Amino acid sequence: MKKLLPASLVLAVLLSGCAGRGSDKQAEDLGENTIRPLELTEDEEALLDLIGGSGTEYSVYQLTAGETITGGQIEVLSWENGSWRVTGGGTAAISGPSDQLRLGIVLGAEDIRINWQDGSSQFSVTTSLGEIDRSTGNGSGRTWLEEAQALTPGERTPLYLEVYQKDGEDGLSLFAPPDGFFDPEYLNSLDRAYAVTITLEE
Repeated sequence: MKKLLPASLVLAVLLSGCAGRGSDKQAEDLGENTIRPLELTEDEEALLDLIGGSGTEYSVYQLTAGETITGGQIEVLSWENGSWRVTGGGTAAISGPSDQLRLGIVLGAEDIRINWQDGSSQFSVTTSLGEIDRSTGNGSGRTWLEEAQALTPGERTPLYLEVYQKDGEDGLSLFAPPDGFFDPEYLNSLDRAYAVTITLEE
């Protein structure tokens, strides 16, 4: 009997095999603690589409960490009453070589799944966002961190932002991370907002 594998599991497997294909020079210029998007090969993308469906939305990142970094918090956040509230996520131990740190984010129908691997350990965790509808796209928007970014220990770095405008309002504005995530006036103008962040720990 053939086993049906969810897209999130396939992405977790791909995390261990995909190599960095971004700009190493750009990441080096940002310091020893960085994160940058990874691009899957055509074969890797085809495998993910085959198992998880062509509509699966995801992003994969590679991290580098200095010797003083011992771990990190990967958080799924919800904007509520003027501030970000933690609704899910997990703690990532950093015990392997820095060139083996991988982070995958997969969007489900009503959830966000985090996949983490550091070469010697890995974990996956899913956070439900409740009654949301990503299928229509009306009055909503999603955006990802698309460039290499320096990571400052103890500070949140946003990787993903998902927003929903209030009923009856037109012209939804969408800002790629980190813009928008740190703007309370913008966030308060929305009906709902969700984010995924990483915070390095020393």
